[in-house]
Amino acid sequence: MAEGDTPFIGAIESDNGYRQYVSASPNHEAGTITVSYNGSVGEAFYQSAPFWASDDINVLYPKFDMNVFVAMFLCALIRREKFRFSYGRKWHLGRMNESLIRLPCDTAGVPDWAFMETYIKSLPYSTSIAA
Repeated sequence: MAEGDTPFIGAIESDNGYRQYVSASPNHEAGTITVSYNGSVGEAFYQSAPFWASDDINVLYPKFDMNVFVAMFLCALIRREKFRFSYGRKWHLGRMNESLIRLPCDTAGVPDWAFMETYIKSLPYSTSIAA
């Protein structure tokens, strides 16, 4: 791939999954979560800018209003599940669709997005998270 300005997200466990910048146009929107199912299986990152993803990445598009703080909470919960998978037992889309990620809920059983956001904001260094 030729060098450019589009972030290329690969199956690595550091730098938010960024491998390099490429000349291709982004094939995914900002405001999504990327999860590696090959290589560094189960690494989850919030992507705040449009990007190009490797074939080793599942891109999760939220079906609700997700801000960066809720995304960080969800990424932590997703990473807690990676012990179930490995290079030999990949967390491909089929298995990911069968996986359950337990979320904090309110008394009506609805995910408590406000709690998740408040929790992340209460952590040390949370002021370094760009909203």
